[in-house]
Amino acid sequence: MSAKRILVIGGTGAQGFAVVKALLASNSTFTVRVLSRNPDAEYVQKLFEGTGVELVKGSFMDFDSVEAALQNCYGVFVNTDGFTVKESDEIWAAIRIWEIANTIPTLRHFLWSSIDYYLKLTGFNHKYAAHHTNAKGRVNDYLGAQTSSTLETRLAWTIINTGAYAEQLQGGFFAPEIKADGTRVFSFPLGDGHLPLMTLQDMGVFTEKIFSDREAWSGKTLNVVSEFVTGQQIADTLTKVAGVKAIYQNVSMEEWLKALPYADVPVASTDPEGITIGENFAMWWPGFQDSLLLKLGTRDIPALKKVHPGLTSLEQWMVTEKYDGTAKPVLKGFIDGNIGPGTTKT
Repeated sequence: MSAKRILVIGGTGAQGFAVVKALLASNSTFTVRVLSRNPDAEYVQKLFEGTGVELVKGSFMDFDSVEAALQNCYGVFVNTDGFTVKESDEIWAAIRIWEIANTIPTLRHFLWSSIDYYLKLTGFNHKYAAHHTNAKGRVNDYLGAQTSSTLETRLAWTIINTGAYAEQLQGGFFAPEIKADGTRVFSFPLGDGHLPLMTLQDMGVFTEKIFSDREAWSGKTLNVVSEFVTGQQIADTLTKVAGVKAIYQNVSMEEWLKALPYADVPVASTDPEGITIGENFAMWWPGFQDSLLLKLGTRDIPALKKVHPGLTSLEQWMVTEKYDGTAKPVLKGFIDGNIGPGTTKT
């Protein structure tokens, strides 16, 4: 069987790299090409050292480079970055990449990495209008109106709606503060709500399953989650796994924003006059506070386990990662900006 080349757009980020690893480990025969703005950067070279991944220079906003990178590919995984470009640019980029993809003779599968369209799920309530989620959600509707074909000469699309990364417990908004006595304090504005946690390993597995069965996933949306968890469950699970004292402390949105050192930083690095991280994520937390995805029944965990029997629980993830609450840099946006847990500027 000849190898199927997959272009991964966003492959140097946390999610994209997990996808690359899963494709390379697949029983199916895949080769991987990654689009990177800086393929010669030390971080990128170290990340892919010894993997056999082909690195090509380009950006998801540079459509000529996207078209060149798509040549001779069977599939493309598209994860645009709402923390680099503003909402409207991300929507346009996704649409244009889909249009270009339809002109590539070898391309057969377009996989759009997305997030639930919270505004639409809530009757367009502005309370849930976080830019980075709803930009991707709007693209979901656009793709849903396009033809997806399993004919040998046509292009199929699939959408995968993700959850919040479990890895944010290490290097993101969910990372705890470690007090002088060693107590891990998880402070965020979740109330009694549920986080739709998804491990990056699970994301990689689901992506590989989709690319390995184009006919089954053509024109379909897969809503994924590893486990729905409360703040108290996170603290209790950490104590059980690592033997450290951990507590969950619900805080108001105002308190959380006041404690966020980069709240006034633009959410999109190329849009300095745009919405700030604080403004954006004040509209992100309400979906979790209200357990929106859980209450609306958007995730079918038994069905997900049929696709991926090894779906990872929070406890399993903590054990595998040897997680004890210590911070480390995980999210590329935070690494690039040198902000957040595990970086030198917290």
